[in-house]
Amino acid sequence: MLTARTKQDVQVQAGDAQRKQAYFCPSCQEQVILKRGTRMVAHFAHRPNSVCRPFSESESQAHLTGKWQLADYFGSSHVELEPYIQALAQRPDLLLKRADRNLAIEYQCSVIPVSRLQQRNLGYSQFGLEVLWILGVDYLQKIKTVRQAEKWLQYSDKLGWYLIFWETRQQSLIIWHHLTVDGAGQLQGWTKASNGQQYAKTTLTTSHTVAQKLQRQVQMGLYYKLPKWLKLQQFCYEHHGLLQAIPAICYQLTATEPVICDSPVIWAALMTILLRERPMGSLIEQSDLEKWVAQIRPYFDETQLIQCTVQQVVVSWERQLQRYVTLLEHQGILKMLDEKAWQLVALPH
Repeated sequence: MLTARTKQDVQVQAGDAQRKQAYFCPSCQEQVILKRGTRMVAHFAHRPNSVCRPFSESESQAHLTGKWQLADYFGSSHVELEPYIQALAQRPDLLLKRADRNLAIEYQCSVIPVSRLQQRNLGYSQFGLEVLWILGVDYLQKIKTVRQAEKWLQYSDKLGWYLIFWETRQQSLIIWHHLTVDGAGQLQGWTKASNGQQYAKTTLTTSHTVAQKLQRQVQMGLYYKLPKWLKLQQFCYEHHGLLQAIPAICYQLTATEPVICDSPVIWAALMTILLRERPMGSLIEQSDLEKWVAQIRPYFDETQLIQCTVQQVVVSWERQLQRYVTLLEHQGILKMLDEKAWQLVALPH
């Protein structure tokens, strides 16, 4: 931790601490050790076998460095380092003090279980604090798929789906924004850095490459009788289709919502199988499409969008369905009759 308290209950930052002075943890009141050297960020540490929960975690140098840098980035006069919230037995890395409301900032460099992440979010929410999770450079390098990003994804009208990182070497805030999912389940969108640079965060997976990859996955999944693929195949059998024969139109469903951790092509394939059961000229209503979505959702791992509200997730599903319908319209398969009704004028092959 970067701060501790004196016997007089005065908060002191590790960089300003005196070696012969006694310092204490603001949570458990145990005396802590000042660690400062030429190759490390100055900080305080508990003695071995400490029972302090909020401050007992060992912190990497990258984490300590990032907290200092973020405090400077947001403005030291507006930031409180590691404020201990007694009522929650929690302490955010930073508390950003704003005119309208305060914001807890967590700089996350290590892996954290979903259950603990939810617990921390709930604590801040009950205390009336919003929380912003900023990810370290390890996450910046490793996150490529929805599965890897799911518990950190956030949504706003301005940024769409986004993730925020802090890069300690460049001392730069990096935002991946307007994120969508390509046919292979990879994230794509835009990257913006606080130094003003902005560029497309794209993947190089063509529809042909996606088709080859998914066909291989289906083939191997069925060959080794993996439960996921067997369940999908059983669904296809029951609705007079084959998982191996994904309609070509499904590979064109790109830039989708991050609502499932699987390829959106497979999701579109199941929707299309249900569509093909309808006779030519059938009336397809919005309620039919919504029923199909609900029918196939159990076959996919839904994204754990724990940083979002229920309403944001509901609206995201609505946008996902709209993208699929728009694709069918553009391909001449559905003809719009009104905002919530279409006529089936061609069958996808």
